[in-house]
Amino acid sequence: MEDFCLEAVAEKQGTPFGVLSLLSLPTERFAKNYFYAGTTGPVHCLRLEFEYDGVRIPPDHPKALIDCGGEKVRRNRDAELKLSALLDLPPLQNLTKVYHWVDKSDPRSGWKSCRTEQEWLLFVELTLPVLEAQGWRIEMDASFELSVHSPEGWYVDLEETAGGSFHAKVGFELSNRRINILPFLLERLHGGKPLDYLLLDDGRRVSIPPERIDLLTASLLELLDKDALKAGGESVEIPWIRAMELARLRDLEDFQAELPEVLKEKAARLALVTDAPKVRKPRALKADLRDYQRQGLNWLQLLRDAGFGAVLADDMGLGKTVQALAHILVEKQAGRMDAPCLIVAPTSVLYNWEAEAKKFAPSLNVHVSHGAGRADHFEDFANHDLIVTSYPLLARDGEELLKHRFHLLILDEAQFIRNHKTIAARIVRLFDAHQRIALTGTPLENNLDELWSLFSFVMPGLLGTHGVFRRYFRWPIERAGNGVVRGVLARRIAPFTLRRTKDEVVKELPPKTEMIHRIELTLAQKELYETVRAASEDRVREAVKGKGLARSHIIVLDALLKMRQVCCHPQLLKLESARDIFESAKLEALREMLHEMVPEGRRVLIFSQFTSMLKLIEDTLKEHGVDYVKITGSTKDRKTPVADFQAGKVPVFLISLKAGGTGLNLTAADTVIHFDPWWNPAAESQATDRAYRIGQDKPVFVYKFIASGTVEETILEMQERKRGLIDGLLGDQKEALAKWGEADLDDLFKPLESESGKIWKR
Repeated sequence: MEDFCLEAVAEKQGTPFGVLSLLSLPTERFAKNYFYAGTTGPVHCLRLEFEYDGVRIPPDHPKALIDCGGEKVRRNRDAELKLSALLDLPPLQNLTKVYHWVDKSDPRSGWKSCRTEQEWLLFVELTLPVLEAQGWRIEMDASFELSVHSPEGWYVDLEETAGGSFHAKVGFELSNRRINILPFLLERLHGGKPLDYLLLDDGRRVSIPPERIDLLTASLLELLDKDALKAGGESVEIPWIRAMELARLRDLEDFQAELPEVLKEKAARLALVTDAPKVRKPRALKADLRDYQRQGLNWLQLLRDAGFGAVLADDMGLGKTVQALAHILVEKQAGRMDAPCLIVAPTSVLYNWEAEAKKFAPSLNVHVSHGAGRADHFEDFANHDLIVTSYPLLARDGEELLKHRFHLLILDEAQFIRNHKTIAARIVRLFDAHQRIALTGTPLENNLDELWSLFSFVMPGLLGTHGVFRRYFRWPIERAGNGVVRGVLARRIAPFTLRRTKDEVVKELPPKTEMIHRIELTLAQKELYETVRAASEDRVREAVKGKGLARSHIIVLDALLKMRQVCCHPQLLKLESARDIFESAKLEALREMLHEMVPEGRRVLIFSQFTSMLKLIEDTLKEHGVDYVKITGSTKDRKTPVADFQAGKVPVFLISLKAGGTGLNLTAADTVIHFDPWWNPAAESQATDRAYRIGQDKPVFVYKFIASGTVEETILEMQERKRGLIDGLLGDQKEALAKWGEADLDDLFKPLESESGKIWKR
């Protein structure tokens, strides 16, 4: 009785721990049944045991009490069943179901196994770590042949060749041994099989994280060539720009790398892109550069010195043009400009470049290659500093232009080559230029193909061929959301791309920035303009001859009105000759600007004194899915559109002069567009002040659309030259016109110049 009491006191309830042992045993260790047909090779198996206070037992242990060092421990059957249940899920199966020849009499017949090597590897890599985290003890016997190792470190070896390229080796370290991964990558790329692990020559398997495979594949597109590996399969030959990218893995991805001296020098130079050495502002630049613009100039100069192209992708209004002109002036001042610079721009802004160069870089000899007589000047290109042409003309003039070498080749609004299949995109890639520069506020709009097209011009080869780029960059990023590949692409283009948004440089911006946006009329508009101008001039001259200028103001104003309407849109004219002309250079320029501004989050006011013009703009906005509100003289509810705009419900507000020139508070706006100029500068300023007023906490950009060479440009010039005359034109016209003379009429009604520089003839 006393012994029984002592035994009962010594017994306690136990808590089991699961123990898994992985082994590979020879076939002779097993009892065999009649299915055995001389099978050879090891048997991979998993043994389950339960551990109580240091003592292990198999699941089929017959006793309920276990002797643990003199102490009796009662097994917890429920806990054991729960642990066992975790192993009843795929891919594990009973050993006899995988190896049918193992007889059930064998004591190991209740062990577990997997049907395939791949299932084993997935179990080892994915399931075992989870079980271990839950408290299981995992033991991998030395005999187990399906163990998976992890790399202990990564390395890059780069060796310069006689031709300036590099031999690259990339791999990992394991047990003080370097393993070259390039042959395995090549097999993966061309064999079409996923590289889940590497099987080394000593039988060991090494697990490679998928993100590391994506990183190396995207970084070594040269491996897409089946014969990429050199003799012995040790290295791949890559250009220096790719070697630079691999070298950067040393800092970005914890790779060990010993770099050749020449690569160290290039790496050091490229590392300066975020803080490029300062360049002195060129003496001939007639502008004060803001800090971010100086940074842009420094960056352009650094890339030029290193032989790289550049994508300057600042927001609209931040001065990409003046940065480019400063860059050109530095080159000229340093004596490096041994050939002219070529600017390719949309037709609508060709003469804007000429005007900006005249304003900020008057020392540059500028030639606009445009119009019927442009071929007469092809041979004279070398006599100019700056040649300006348009994207549409590349198709016609490409053969002649390609005969010339250019110091700088600059694409303005470079999104025009977003489709790499267009003639313009193909031609610009053929030019011979020391440096290629793309200016664009929207380097990427719809898909990554646009980025490839841009860089196929700026840095040919940087992103591989189009097909390779789609397979290894676009589809993994756009379809699979692969962040590793996105990171590789971002790093690859980062040194050659500079983008500042207006929010980033807001502290450097003045409260209000005004810009003249000169726009070239379409050919049909020019012909109509010249017809209206000539007929109007005849009537004005006749009226002035009969009753004097002061008493002819109604005829003068009517003539000016018709000419201004042509500048806006031919459909504003109630003339038979304008009925079938639907082209408007200004409307197209507005569409392009809004296409860039709206995605940037700009809030835009558009003013016109013609309500019929606002209706045409309205139709264009609807066509392109841009939300807007509008106020004209017929608008009864003014509160709702103002409230919707101020609340951020719509990005665009259309406003007529008469209805919205005063009395509106629209401080949500950061951009003002004057579609047609108002001859009274005070009235124009009043409209601008709808946005630029007390309560405005953002810089305001003001764009004035001016049709080049027309009465609009004449009035703009006269605002500065004879401000008093213009101020009074729409006020006390008689007093104003009394101060006018024949010379002023000559200016107002001067014929358009053709692109060849000759007077337009009807």
